[in-house]
Amino acid sequence: MEINVTAVRLAMADAGMTVSQLAKKAHVSQATAVRYASKGGNGGPKTFHKIGQALGVKPSTLVLVR
Repeated sequence: MEINVTAVRLAMADAGMTVSQLAKKAHVSQATAVRYASKGGNGGPKTFHKIGQALGVKPSTLVLVR
C-alpha cells in the first residue's frame, strides 16, 4: 500500500504531533515515521494500523489511492 504523505501530515497537524512524537506513540522507528510523514513509498498493513491508531484516524485514510 502506498503512503499518502499529505493525509499523514494533516492528521499530524490535527493531533498537534511531531514526527518524533508519532514514532514514539506508534511504536515505530524514527525512520519509519519520517517516511510516512515526508518521503512516502510503500508500507505494510501493520504499520498503517499503528500510525493510524497513534493519529486517531482510520488506517485506510492514510493510503494513497490513484
